[in-house]
Amino acid sequence: MSVNQLTVESLLAGARANPGRVIVVCANNEEAMEAVAMALADGVVSGGTFLGQKLAIEEVAKRVGIPLEKFEILETADDTAAARTAAQMIAQGKGDFLLKGQVDTKIYLKAVLDKEFGLVPHGNTLTHVALVSMPTYHKFLISTDAAILIEPSVDDKEKMVRNAVEFARNLGISKPKVSIQAAVEKINPKMRSTTDAEELVKRAKAGAFGDALVEGPHDIYIATSKEAAQVKKVTGDVCGDADVLAFHDINSANLFYKSIQRFVPNAWAAGLVAGATVPILLPSRADEAQTKRMSILAAAYIGSRRK
Repeated sequence: MSVNQLTVESLLAGARANPGRVIVVCANNEEAMEAVAMALADGVVSGGTFLGQKLAIEEVAKRVGIPLEKFEILETADDTAAARTAAQMIAQGKGDFLLKGQVDTKIYLKAVLDKEFGLVPHGNTLTHVALVSMPTYHKFLISTDAAILIEPSVDDKEKMVRNAVEFARNLGISKPKVSIQAAVEKINPKMRSTTDAEELVKRAKAGAFGDALVEGPHDIYIATSKEAAQVKKVTGDVCGDADVLAFHDINSANLFYKSIQRFVPNAWAAGLVAGATVPILLPSRADEAQTKRMSILAAAYIGSRRK
């Protein structure tokens, strides 16, 4: 599939072909439950399990209109127990994807990373990926890493890009175009973002990312505008047509992830975790329900394709 053919409609169609079961950790989060209600209406979720405080979950579910007969509610002692039980259930095939509710990211991911459950293959690194839609760009974008890797080394970035490329391929993008982001497009020994980009491009040419196209360093103008690339005299297949933006650190990636949702009308960014054996949703607790709905939709689509 060409990325230009990947739309909300095609995501919906693919996910509806095989509706999934969602497991929500600490489900007493109104935005997360609103997203589940939307996903039910979309026909991409068939049911699942809510973990946490039973009475609080029932109260939120009632407010957002979720038919609880389609779901199991499991009372857990605390957030840690909820996260571990959820990880165990997904490992046992009792759900198709995980959704983070009112729980701290560290607790959530610690359970996912527990070797007892086998959700992260040996040698893999978990990274955050966001599927981004903006009216001002001609196709979906994937950005990374806004939530997990704080100051990644160049080796960490190789794993981060590899995860993003795999995520893109899971969405049907056969030959992803990856832009390694920096503030400038010229190599500067004083700016590690540029020297890391240079090294990643070398590794790409040596086959580190298969047939994905990896270029950089680029600033965001070059990655998303052919005109800007021409003005700056930068050439390449990725210029103006990036599928993936790989940022230097969590600060730059997180600012991009949140700014587009805060300031770009009708934009959304679905937050997920790459590198595990199952789709794992990692929106911010403060994200709007629409963002969490799109996170579910992307996870359901990938889960349906894997089935």
